[in-house]
Amino acid sequence: MRKLILVFWAVLFLNCCIPLAFAAEAEEISGKGLVSGYSGFGSLNRLFDGRTMEATKIKDKGSITLAHEKGIGALYLVFGQEYGGVSVTNEETGETHRMGEAGFLHEFLNVEEVFGYAPKQIRLTFDRGEVQLNELSVFTPGEVPEWVQRWSPPAEGEADLVLFSAHGDDEQLFFAGILPYYGQELGYNVQVVYLTGHRNMTMRRSHEMLDGLWAVGVRHYPVFGPFGDYNTRSLTDAYQKYSYKGISREDILSFVVENVRRFRPKVAVGHDLKGEYGHGMHMVYAELLCEAAEVSADASRFPDSCEKYGIWEIPKTYLHLYPENEIVMDWDAPLESFGGMTAFEVTRDRGFPCHASQQSYYSWYFEGVDSASEIAQYSPCEFGLYRSTVGEDREKNDFFENVTSHAEDVLQEAKRQAEEAAKKQLEEAAKETAPAETAPCEVTMQPDIPEAGEDISVFPAAFAGIPAVFLIIFSLNVYKKKK
Repeated sequence: MRKLILVFWAVLFLNCCIPLAFAAEAEEISGKGLVSGYSGFGSLNRLFDGRTMEATKIKDKGSITLAHEKGIGALYLVFGQEYGGVSVTNEETGETHRMGEAGFLHEFLNVEEVFGYAPKQIRLTFDRGEVQLNELSVFTPGEVPEWVQRWSPPAEGEADLVLFSAHGDDEQLFFAGILPYYGQELGYNVQVVYLTGHRNMTMRRSHEMLDGLWAVGVRHYPVFGPFGDYNTRSLTDAYQKYSYKGISREDILSFVVENVRRFRPKVAVGHDLKGEYGHGMHMVYAELLCEAAEVSADASRFPDSCEKYGIWEIPKTYLHLYPENEIVMDWDAPLESFGGMTAFEVTRDRGFPCHASQQSYYSWYFEGVDSASEIAQYSPCEFGLYRSTVGEDREKNDFFENVTSHAEDVLQEAKRQAEEAAKKQLEEAAKETAPAETAPCEVTMQPDIPEAGEDISVFPAAFAGIPAVFLIIFSLNVYKKKK
């Protein structure tokens, strides 16, 4: 038995801890020289000029053919507006696949994975209407550079932390540190839900938001709220501005409740009720998150999202600068996942600079400080526990005190079920192998010695479930160490 256990652990170690191969780095080969044919396109120059904010218009069913002797392993498309789906044809075989149907603004297409190898010539066909394409990057087979955004879908039903950020750049300013620490360093499922995508003003802000999130380690594609961006300076002013646009308070609350139910966060984090420096949109989002925390578990409220996602009660809801049940976060400790940079430094030096259009307005927030703890006004370290179903914080330095992640819940439940199954098997085996009662003078015969060729298995059936238990316990321990 001991030998079997040793073999089991050895195999587990080899499979989980030692990489079997190291992927070669892909080479970027973008440029007009790759284009062997096209139709329905505007200027090809804009596709390869590195200016991700300037678009080329492509007509419906427009196409472009790319060829390279090393093979085309992957494509990275930056759209002017979300499109959703491109037909990619292997010109060598005629095989066609639909790719990029998630409709991301920044879309990664793994051509090599889909076709099983890197074709030397492919054709892209845009057959869902006219499209704006800002940039097209092309790579040979291998591991693409880190700057290429390979978004995972939004964390449907399994977001550990949802950050409700009013604007693009707020997540890098007043919430500085949260995203790199919880999303990358600790590996929680982190989801960002913006109140606005700034689409009433410019698409540029949406590109900056994606670039900033990717730079600080967020990998789940964000939600861009449908509401316009308006400069307001009070709660009343903000609601009136939306009212003028035909948007009621109830409309915005419905949006917040829907995203609570959709992502089922263990922890929700929102703005200061006073709007940090007094921004009305921050106030709106903070107030409605508080209300959503109360009503998202009520099936009678907003029945459409209830029918679609079910109800959900947030275990913990934090607000920035909330003066009750206060906690202070440490964003100044070095992070292993970012080479020793602190969570604050990652946000300040990598995330916020992606918001080029906002530098002249909000760079004051970081001026003259080297650490998060030095920021006195609207400190990104100070939060308060607005609502909790799991009790008050005692350590007051971690959003996840008293709660576990969705992944940890799954592992714990799998462990419980495996242990119950093993226990049941042991009990059944014990019943089957229990000696029969004999008369006082009866002699109990010894079992026959098996002859050559007979089954001599040394493990009772009861041990069949034990390796599964070991695997679950091992996985849970690895997960906890990661945290």
